[in-house]
Amino acid sequence: MEVIVRDRSGEVAEYEVPDLSALFTQLSDEMKIDALCGGCCSCATCHVYTDEGDAKYLSDCDDSERDVLDGLLHVRSGSRLLCQLSLKEELKTLKITIAQSE
Repeated sequence: MEVIVRDRSGEVAEYEVPDLSALFTQLSDEMKIDALCGGCCSCATCHVYTDEGDAKYLSDCDDSERDVLDGLLHVRSGSRLLCQLSLKEELKTLKITIAQSE
């Protein structure tokens, strides 16, 4: 799957990954996200914005993710935690923007 990522400085990069957990790891390794909790849905340092048109392909936001997002200042439509994101339908290209730090 191709993922187009706009980082916090506005730079855009394309990633070819087998799944979104691999993207989480790669962005963490590149220090584009902090991933302080290691993907346990507790720190929100992997907060991203997804395109609204992609929402139907993405897993639903569960209560624990929603609770974390509710505590953030920069939440907007399409806000998700990358550590909790997965596909429910095949998608050729996903576009995300890494949210600014809290």
